Amino acid sequence: MRQGERVMQNLWNDITFGLRMLAKSPGFTAIAVITLALGIGANTAIFSLMNQILLQRLPVKNPNELVILRSPGPQTGHVSTDGDPAESFSYPMYKGLRDTNSVFSGIVARYGFSASVASHGQTDRASGEVVSGNYFEVLGVQPAIGRLFAQDDDRVPGAEPFVVLSYSYWARHFGSDPSILNKVLLINNVEMTVVGVSQAGFSGVQVGKTPDLYVPMMMTPLMTEYGETLDQWNDYWMTLLARRKPGVSEKQSAAGINAAYKPLLEVQLPQIKSAWNEKKRQLFLDKKILLSSGAQGRTVVQRDSGGPIIALFVMVGLVLLIACTNVANLLLARGAGRQREFAIRTAMGASRGRMIRQLFIESLLCAFCGGAMGILLGTWLMRILTPIVVENAGIHGLTEKLDPNVLGFAIAATLLSGIFFGLIPAWRVTRMGVSDVIKDQGSTSSASVSHVGFRKVLVAGQVAFTLLLLAGAGLFVRSLWNLRNQDLGMRTDNVITFSIQPALNGYDTPRSIALFDQLRARLVAIPGVRSVGSGDVPTLTGDDEGSNITAEGGMQAQLPEELQDVDHISISPNYFSTLGVPLLAGRELTEADGTTAPKVAVVSEAMAKRFFPGRNAVGLHFAFGGGNKTMPDILIVGVVKDVKQEHVSSPAQPYAYIPYAQRPKLREMTFYLRSERDPLLLASSLQGVVRQMDANLPVFDLKTMERVVEDDLFSARMIAALSAAFAALAALLAALGIYGVLAYVVVQRTREIGIRMALGAMAGQVRLLIMKEVGSMVLLGVGVGLPLAYGLARFSESLLYGVHAGDPAVYALGLALIGLIALAACFIPARRATRVDPLVALRYQ
Repeated sequence: MRQGERVMQNLWNDITFGLRMLAKSPGFTAIAVITLALGIGANTAIFSLMNQILLQRLPVKNPNELVILRSPGPQTGHVSTDGDPAESFSYPMYKGLRDTNSVFSGIVARYGFSASVASHGQTDRASGEVVSGNYFEVLGVQPAIGRLFAQDDDRVPGAEPFVVLSYSYWARHFGSDPSILNKVLLINNVEMTVVGVSQAGFSGVQVGKTPDLYVPMMMTPLMTEYGETLDQWNDYWMTLLARRKPGVSEKQSAAGINAAYKPLLEVQLPQIKSAWNEKKRQLFLDKKILLSSGAQGRTVVQRDSGGPIIALFVMVGLVLLIACTNVANLLLARGAGRQREFAIRTAMGASRGRMIRQLFIESLLCAFCGGAMGILLGTWLMRILTPIVVENAGIHGLTEKLDPNVLGFAIAATLLSGIFFGLIPAWRVTRMGVSDVIKDQGSTSSASVSHVGFRKVLVAGQVAFTLLLLAGAGLFVRSLWNLRNQDLGMRTDNVITFSIQPALNGYDTPRSIALFDQLRARLVAIPGVRSVGSGDVPTLTGDDEGSNITAEGGMQAQLPEELQDVDHISISPNYFSTLGVPLLAGRELTEADGTTAPKVAVVSEAMAKRFFPGRNAVGLHFAFGGGNKTMPDILIVGVVKDVKQEHVSSPAQPYAYIPYAQRPKLREMTFYLRSERDPLLLASSLQGVVRQMDANLPVFDLKTMERVVEDDLFSARMIAALSAAFAALAALLAALGIYGVLAYVVVQRTREIGIRMALGAMAGQVRLLIMKEVGSMVLLGVGVGLPLAYGLARFSESLLYGVHAGDPAVYALGLALIGLIALAACFIPARRATRVDPLVALRYQ
């Protein structure tokens, strides 16, 4: 037989022998496989989320060539941003960069907008993007059917009424019907012709945002609120990505784009109307464009979700380590019981390497079984987690399926686990020779003292990792508790909310105001409704709208520039009473504060303190905007308590509340209804009222305010719940590990215990003996785990709210739980030890 055939034959023999050995110990095999499956399954599920949100590259041609453009520094005029104002550019600036740079093969622009799509006799809400004509070409996206946009679709404002559907929207809403080509859809009250469908798998350039349709940039005035923005240098609203030319390095790209940027800034500077001093004008001219990798697209979701996901991945990785340590302990115990077998095989000529290989193959077989079950468990967990994340966090485009990257991770985790828990036990178990085994026959156990000592070290490691997880879970749960007990400045009980966006259906501002007034009157007439209020910025959704102001008395001039802005909301009468916001001074807005009435506003406590310190703000004036010619013309008629407007975790911000009837432009409105009963019972009635007013007006974000709060806390809720689950699993595995070692120690020391009891030792003294075994393992684990837990907490401190990384109560609770786990794990072994019959023990061989 040739050498290769002999190797394969030996390998096959080892595999079949390993399977027989695992089958002979079904209890051991089941525990080991289930333990590994829990660890690998949890890791697979969390890695799938991390891969899709943090690691996955855009499904486009050569994504490594893509870069994102940022320009930190002074801005003036209107700035629209989804997190980083430095990523927002004006359309004239985009055109200038696109046409004058020499280092990029193309620069693309995009901006997301909400769309109202009428087809098949009904109107639905969709997400859209206005994109530059070269968008698909530069990204390398191909059409599934029809055609995509070209540069020729980027010429004349308002004259390119074409739309490209995303593949998923085409399949979901039109059943993948190819006859959709050249059909006309009514999008935001504009007739648009479908010219194509983008390729399958492409869902835009921003993780979590999956546009349903794409519209040429030239249609921006008709699709969005930015009617004149295509000509405005000081309107920052679109985000840019670029593709480097082949052979052009990142450094060359940065130098080339900034060479084109400098002259464009000089063109823009004369059009800035703000009263900037010379220093600020120079700062503006010195601005640079910074490039960052665009391989994963725009990283908006990653900025908010990256920390929690990484923290969860670290924690679930610790669970897998604990699981592997547990299985390693089981293998050591099992191997100790087979040392006679190994001694006989050694005497018959088997080498130590041959036996290590045999044991290692058994470990890998166990790992593969656990990995297969773990992949199934991970798939099941993803089917639970993915819809929750999509619905609550609004991160769209996630899939429940395990893609090749996730499957590869699961396989790698399985192999590494098998190596970790298999190789070291195999090496240690086969260390004893024939003479050592013969000498060891004087004791019942065939394990050496060093084997037990090594197992104790493994258990101490489990205790350390478990303390890490318990401390992390305690901090996250405490953080969630603090968030839930925040004073929101309003009452969320018995309130239901929904939004409409009539501007997408062709309503102008006067018509929208009339609709809102009539709708409030009809909603308050619904039986069970106590009051109705509305505002153009929804509460606790992260949305805001702000401006700098000029306050009576000029206090804003004494503040740093970043503190001169206030957020503002256009509201209806009864807005504060419906939401239960306390009025601290003055009055609420009323129906008398209409379009032709004097300008009035209610301000928040924070705004009153910042801009009118030591004064009664009621009766004073302010104005939006700045400059010497701006005269405060808005009368403050009331002051209300600060409200958590953006997020539960947000600090109090200065807010101005103005009547929506006095707003020059309105696009959407969010309504709040306070009821005398379960507010969800009003859902069908309020939708019916909206349909009576306009059957083509979609109602969206219909939910109770309590659900709004829960959605805002989703990230904190998810990390608290999952970290607590992982900590509980780790505690269970640690308890099993401690129990296994103590049970083995009791068996090994049966004769010693019998002798002690024969000499008069009491049951309490025997229990103390066992407790000392536990104490040594726990103390070692705690000594290692505490500093590691504090280090992990410091790393995750940005995710905490109202609790610091060194919170003593959390660590005290973690230590108490570790103590309880140890006591529970040693109860049965200690009880068994105290029941040893000295006569039987003395005969124990």
